[in-house]
Amino acid sequence: MQRLNSIKPELAQGRTKELLDTVEQAFGTIPNTAKVMGNSPAVLESFLSFATAMGGAKIGEKLHNQVKLNTSETNSCTYCTSILCAVAPTAGLSADDILAGRTGNSEDHRTEAALKFAEVVLESRGKVSNGQLADVREAGFDDAEIVEIVTSVVLGCFTNFLNNVADTELDIPQAEPVAASTCSTEACSVK
Repeated sequence: MQRLNSIKPELAQGRTKELLDTVEQAFGTIPNTAKVMGNSPAVLESFLSFATAMGGAKIGEKLHNQVKLNTSETNSCTYCTSILCAVAPTAGLSADDILAGRTGNSEDHRTEAALKFAEVVLESRGKVSNGQLADVREAGFDDAEIVEIVTSVVLGCFTNFLNNVADTELDIPQAEPVAASTCSTEACSVK
């Protein structure tokens, strides 16, 4: 059972209503996570600004979403993993790309290096070693892209932590656990 209130869009007023209307215009629906964020217009507005700005990241929408998927798996956020899987095709992710994001393993060396670096950033709370930083640079990432990988982890953590605290009710199909998948095409199948 959800532990934090969801704002009912039809009862929302002022800035909260404006922001929820913006979400609905952008996505055609208002996900429950946005309704939870709507408890604080400052939080919802910050999230929307943050997420929108990261849409123009140099690392690209695909890798940005893979890093968030990996972060969601690490943080055991069922809501975020499920919603990221649901929207993955619109971000250009194939079933193999989704599985790579969820597991941190990719056949593409550059993607793998970014995902491994993101895992280290999360596990070490950003206290990466010089060698770990050198590894991601050797894979072809410049300082701007490294900043964006770290920021993708942070954005993932923001939504993961909030949805884990709220135990946000799924309003999208739940993604199967990675361990239940026998092939990459099942990585985001629904229960």
